[in-house]
Order: sequence, then structure tokens, then C-alpha cells
Amino acid sequence: MDSRIQYSPARENQRFAAMDRALVFIDQGEESLPYHIVDISEGGLSFRYLGKKLKRSEIKKVSLFYDSEMVVDDIPINAISDYRLQDNLVPVRRGSIIFKELTPEQLNKLEEFIKAYTTAPLPLT
Repeated sequence: MDSRIQYSPARENQRFAAMDRALVFIDQGEESLPYHIVDISEGGLSFRYLGKKLKRSEIKKVSLFYDSEMVVDDIPINAISDYRLQDNLVPVRRGSIIFKELTPEQLNKLEEFIKAYTTAPLPLT
């Protein structure tokens, strides 16, 4: 019996765990801060941060840093999710974004960032 349900891989791009000083900078005016990247792929990334929930609708572009060096600038994005990880006095949150259309230069720099500043690939789940 043939199934009517089409199955597809959970993720289009392989994710990689980011090194400790891999950061994503989200421009929010005076309150702008870099956040720690948890994992990254050619399609997007997730990051963790402390404090109140970010206003996802206001996040349009991000930049990627390693330590204090900017590697990729002004990546257009769509914010996907944002949720609380731990129930502490200061909340720890995890945000996820996907990259929109990248220029060839941005894509090359993103690939370099992934090669240089990530560790082992993560499962495809």
C-alpha cells in the first residue's frame, strides 16, 4: 500500500555547533548586543541570550563575528522562533533565524565562517 504522505528531511542544510566566541550581532539601535551562536548552517542559525524576549518583527539583518572580528555583514533574515530555555532569575532564551537571499560574497564569507568557527556537525533531526 502506497502512503499518501510525502516525507522530507527535517533540515535542508547541515547544522554545525559553533565555537565559543562565534557571535551574531543583531542591530537594535542603542540596545544592540552580540549573542552567542549555538549552531549554524548555510540556511540559518540559532543563538542564546539572557534577558527579555527580542522583538522578532524588528530584526531584519544580522552580522556574524568571531571574537571582535566581523566576518559577514548585513545578512538579511527572517526570525523563526524565540523561547525560554531555563527558568532562572535571569531567563536564558534561544532564538532561531533563517537567512534570506545572500549575495555571492555573503555566501562565500558564510561558508568561510562555518569552516573556520564551528566544530562537529549536528544530527539532522
